Amino acid sequence: MTRSLEESGFTLVELLVAMAISVIVFGSTLTALEAFQTQNRYDVLRNEAQDNARTAVDRLARELRNVAAPTSGYFGALERAGPYAITSQTIDPSAPPAQSKNTSNDMRVGYCLNDSTPSNEILWRQVKRWTTAAAPALPSSTSCPDLTAGDWDSSARVAQYVTNENGGQNRAGFEYGPAGASEVSQITTVKANLFIDVNPGYRPGETQLSSAVSLRNVNRQPIAAFTATVVNEHVKLNASESRDPDGLTLTYKWWEGTTELPTTSQQYETGKLASKSSHTYKLEVSNPGGLSNSTERTVSIP
Repeated sequence: MTRSLEESGFTLVELLVAMAISVIVFGSTLTALEAFQTQNRYDVLRNEAQDNARTAVDRLARELRNVAAPTSGYFGALERAGPYAITSQTIDPSAPPAQSKNTSNDMRVGYCLNDSTPSNEILWRQVKRWTTAAAPALPSSTSCPDLTAGDWDSSARVAQYVTNENGGQNRAGFEYGPAGASEVSQITTVKANLFIDVNPGYRPGETQLSSAVSLRNVNRQPIAAFTATVVNEHVKLNASESRDPDGLTLTYKWWEGTTELPTTSQQYETGKLASKSSHTYKLEVSNPGGLSNSTERTVSIP
């Protein structure tokens, strides 16, 4: 004798409970998957942003190491130096056009940080090339980027998701040394300092990228100083106290009043002078970069 198979199934309540559990499990799985995908997307953006910023900082460092003084008589190496913008002339790595009068193949490069969106600031690089003997005038506009016609040949975004000013922190993108330098001509070091964060307020937080560069081609004004010693109605002039901040060789010129003396030596002794007379001597020192400085002293013959 065979028994009939059980034909009972799930009750409606059991079916509803099973469906609810399935929805919860499936929803949790989708939530975890979405969180993973979101985090993965931010990881990709973070890596790209850091790579782009690192490339931009390295490029800036190379250009600053090859910085060129705009003219032989120009003080310093930079044209403009601010906490969020820097402009200099550097050597153009590309071949110069035929018949170019720009013999040193210089080009102007400017970096600036657009902070219109503090949570996503953008670092711009702008380039100006020329074929004339003299460089074009430095653009007067300080907007970032400067889109004034003729100021720059090209403008490109080189880094984004910069957060130097996010939250009102006002962290300078460019810092300069030595400490206390009050003029662009006195700057000898530059430090680029960028904070990168693609998702401010969430972990892992900001990444800081920094690079410090010593400007090798700074052209600083020499320091003129000399002593004038009276010995037996002669005056011994000695300019050994004069020096060049960059260690360059100096040339010397001397004057007595408005008359240039017949010497270019560091030291000079005058002929016998009249007693009870007064004489003013002037020294001018120059370095190979075309910069000069002068000073004068007045001595009295007893």
